Amino acid sequence: MEPFIIAHRGASALAEHENTLEAFEIAISLGCEYAEFDIRRTADDKLIVFHDSEIEGTAISELSYDRLCSITYAQGYRVPLLKEVLSLCAGRIKLDIELKETGYEKRVIRLVKKYFDYDEFQIKSFLDIAAARVKRIDPQITTGLLVGVKHANIKRRANEFFPIRRLHACKADFISPYFRLATKGFIKRMHCHRIPVFVWTVNKEKIMLRCIANGADGIISDRPDTALSIRREITKYEKVQDRFYRLRKHGKCHHQGAHRECGCHTGEDLCVRHFKGCHCKGC
Repeated sequence: MEPFIIAHRGASALAEHENTLEAFEIAISLGCEYAEFDIRRTADDKLIVFHDSEIEGTAISELSYDRLCSITYAQGYRVPLLKEVLSLCAGRIKLDIELKETGYEKRVIRLVKKYFDYDEFQIKSFLDIAAARVKRIDPQITTGLLVGVKHANIKRRANEFFPIRRLHACKADFISPYFRLATKGFIKRMHCHRIPVFVWTVNKEKIMLRCIANGADGIISDRPDTALSIRREITKYEKVQDRFYRLRKHGKCHHQGAHRECGCHTGEDLCVRHFKGCHCKGC
């Protein structure tokens, strides 16, 4: 199964500013399956899409929405309200929502469900209690646990690398590890428990390839354009390889070892470009 491509904070590397309406519009235009974003609450009780806990040394929770926007206007962008992002994305892209805090889970759920069906969004958090509360409020919502915090001690890191007990405790449906945690063994263990793995934040091509090879169910990236391109190339290659194996199985292709100029030495390693140039009967 192909991994979902999830635009981190919108297509954040392709927009001037992350978590903006512009960033989400780009993610939609690229054809990503999901847009990922963060939710916080301002001092005047507005639910906003914003990642950082503070701006210019002041906590977001201590700023009114108008004051926050006056600061970001000076930096060239506006912080969108949650309802604005939901309205923009509804019917166009699925959502991968991160709760940065607890205390307003019911409000988020109520608002999201006005725009999206259950199969069109998922909610996750680094906070086990937030994931547990969402599941308690509405068991039909797909919930996830984020792992991979910075500067974790040995005990915390061990809990992240072996998270099954935590997942069961908060009844989370999927795990979202930092890419350094998402080894082949980690993903295999999660899949043994039927737990999907959505890896963050994957921006380098070689890491994208590794995650796909290891069986990741989703790739969260600032560069969803690159991730989509790589996924397309892998899909095309796999289709060509599948066709080659079927032809060889039926004795129609004996063109093994003939494509050495691209570094391919056997039929198993044929590249897409040179396989297309094969002139064997049936190819």
